[in-house]
Amino acid sequence: TFWQTTQPVSLATYLGKTLTYVSVNQTGAGTTELAAASVGNKHKMIGATLTMSLLGTLKFTDGVGDIMGPVDLAAQGGFVEAPSLIPWRETAATNRALNIVTTLGAARGSVIILTEA
Repeated sequence: TFWQTTQPVSLATYLGKTLTYVSVNQTGAGTTELAAASVGNKHKMIGATLTMSLLGTLKFTDGVGDIMGPVDLAAQGGFVEAPSLIPWRETAATNRALNIVTTLGAARGSVIILTEA
């Protein structure tokens, strides 16, 4: 599995909450950590815009298990999850990382994460 770190692009405050905007730019298929485990907190994905470089699958995990099943995406295909007050998905427990896992193609785009208890 290929591991590539991602760096937050920016932090913003919305309704008193701090959001992390993470740029995703995998160089190849594999697992990329979007947010490291945070003691006492869950990571909640509240928005995303992602595409794939090649035909493949994309899913999210929390380092222990899947938090979204694999989605089949065509080359240059993708999806948008508009920012929402209700998370699209979140880690199953506190103290877990949020990862993106791809097969065949590389994911590109951005993810908005809220980290809280």
